[in-house]
Amino acid sequence: MSYATPTPDDTPLRVLFVAPYYKPNWGGIERVIDQLSAQLRAAGHQTGILATHYVFPRLHLDGLADRETIDDGMAYFRVPSWPHSAPPFFSVPLVWFPPHSFAAVLDEFRPDIIHWVGDGWFWGHCWTWWYGRKDAAVVFTPSFHRLIPAYRWLQPLNIALCRAADRITVLSAIERKALRRTYLAPRARLETIGWGIAPTPSDGAPPQGWQPGQLTILCVGRIGPHKGQDWTLDRLLAARARLPQEIASQLRLILVGRDEGGEAALRTRIAREELHDLVTLTGEVDDAELLRWYDHADLFVLFSHYEAFGLALVEALAHGLPAITHAVGATAEIAPDGQGVIVVPPYDAPAAEDALVALLGNATARAALGRIGRAFTVRYAWPRVAARFVTVYRAALARRDRRNRAPVRRPTIDGEV
Repeated sequence: MSYATPTPDDTPLRVLFVAPYYKPNWGGIERVIDQLSAQLRAAGHQTGILATHYVFPRLHLDGLADRETIDDGMAYFRVPSWPHSAPPFFSVPLVWFPPHSFAAVLDEFRPDIIHWVGDGWFWGHCWTWWYGRKDAAVVFTPSFHRLIPAYRWLQPLNIALCRAADRITVLSAIERKALRRTYLAPRARLETIGWGIAPTPSDGAPPQGWQPGQLTILCVGRIGPHKGQDWTLDRLLAARARLPQEIASQLRLILVGRDEGGEAALRTRIAREELHDLVTLTGEVDDAELLRWYDHADLFVLFSHYEAFGLALVEALAHGLPAITHAVGATAEIAPDGQGVIVVPPYDAPAAEDALVALLGNATARAALGRIGRAFTVRYAWPRVAARFVTVYRAALARRDRRNRAPVRRPTIDGEV
């Protein structure tokens, strides 16, 4: 039965996020959903999450409830699947999710907004659109990454999803261009909104493994080739050789993040080159421990192959942590050179090493850069960002109302049909 009604601008919204993974999984997208949802609930809206029984990467967890309420009122729905064992490739489980499960969730939660966060879970996107398209408006946040040849089959699916969505939010101007080019996203439906941050201070306790007197370089991200930890280590070793001994002996590189295929090789290298006194892998940590690392580190580095946004970089800057990165993906757009961060050209080893030497050897410069970064990131505070998402949700609902009244027409790439 249809429940859609015109929604005045001051009416509380019911927002259902759709993503393949959520708690207890705790990656960047999951944290963004958690924080945006909290902001929406604080403003009087109701939120839910529709996910699976899997955690990254494709690990099925038995014993999880299909329905529960978490986080002071967030509805959590998990759809079943078959089989439980997913093929060992692709980031999302390539298994069957029965359509009626999605219909049941929509009938129970009755969302005004269906917000797809991330691409790849085409079952979740297709079935929520099919069953919810008359009653809910759809907002799509793809978090675009360039498709490798093995994933090119996603392109026609994402083209169709961009056509189906009432609004598409992108994280940067670079991503906006990429979606226009790769997924033919309708220009009139695109909105650029970066992720928000909540720079909560830590509890003051030192993180596990931190020692006074260390000069701590922090890198946060999944441990794998795409995050560039090996390249980062190469640059740090070269910089260490140029620093005075009293500084070089204090250096400690802390790599925070869960394994995504690169940890074993990295640990082998650490053992082979006897780098145990220089490099520590913490594995995945909870929010409280991550905050402690932000507050106790001296410098943040990020040399990924690509960043759609660079959430960890912005979080580090918000905690007053100076940073060094290179201009790949949206990093230089999200955090321009000089705004708390030194941005070097992509994979420019001498420039990266020069920046490391300059900051590791100068505490005054680090402190000054950190103050600039903290002031700069006020623009990414969650209350501001969440208010922009609500504006997008209202625009998506207006389009839903128009398409429900209008006869079916073929949309144009740039049109607002």
